[in-house]
Amino acid sequence: MIQEKLQQLGLSENEILVYLCVLENANIAPSRIAKKTGLSRPTVYVIGKKLAEMELILEETGQTGLHFLALSPEMILRDAEKKEREAKEKLAIAKSILPELALLPKSQGYSVPKVRFIEEAQLNDYLYSKTPDWNRSGLERDKIWWGVQDSSLIKHYGDWLGWYWKQTNGTIVSKMVTNEKEEGHSFEGQQLPARQMKYWPSGKSIRVTQAVFGDYILIVNTHTKPHSLFEIHDAVTAEGLRQVFKGIWETL
Repeated sequence: MIQEKLQQLGLSENEILVYLCVLENANIAPSRIAKKTGLSRPTVYVIGKKLAEMELILEETGQTGLHFLALSPEMILRDAEKKEREAKEKLAIAKSILPELALLPKSQGYSVPKVRFIEEAQLNDYLYSKTPDWNRSGLERDKIWWGVQDSSLIKHYGDWLGWYWKQTNGTIVSKMVTNEKEEGHSFEGQQLPARQMKYWPSGKSIRVTQAVFGDYILIVNTHTKPHSLFEIHDAVTAEGLRQVFKGIWETL
């Protein structure tokens, strides 16, 4: 029973053997502990020193060599109280540095991407509800939508596109390349100066819209059913892809 409780306090089986042997004998040499417990003498030395550091026993070197001396069993309580104080101090330190640690990924250029998948049933509502977040992020960067557009986006979500460009009031610009000329598709606000489009003949095989705005990457499938949207929120990945789309735009 006592061995189990000492284990619960964090002592190993061998540490318990040495500790109880010292308590029972009050003053004992490591060689005698080794004989009584069956542990090797080097093991007894190591464990004895550790128990002494924990202030559960004392080390004493005299004319007859090293001995371990028993201390009051109340030292067990003092050790537990000491550990409790140290744990509280560590908890306080951890809480105090959390705000600083939370800022490290951004300041070090590392971030954990946040990914969301939106199914067709929620897609239209999501486009409207998420617009303020996308705009906020885009306005903090270069205020430009970069990417490639599948023309089927206009066919299926032209109402949202018309509403979007109407509410931007010229503060946001689009520099998107498209896989199909837009003559056969239209929506309100399509010809706004801020909405700049380039036809990319080599992009005819593109079947999804891929766009970067601020720290967001949007991958929208409207070419086949069911429609869907992947949203990736990650500054590092968005910046890399922005440079790719920017390069495509500048070569056309």
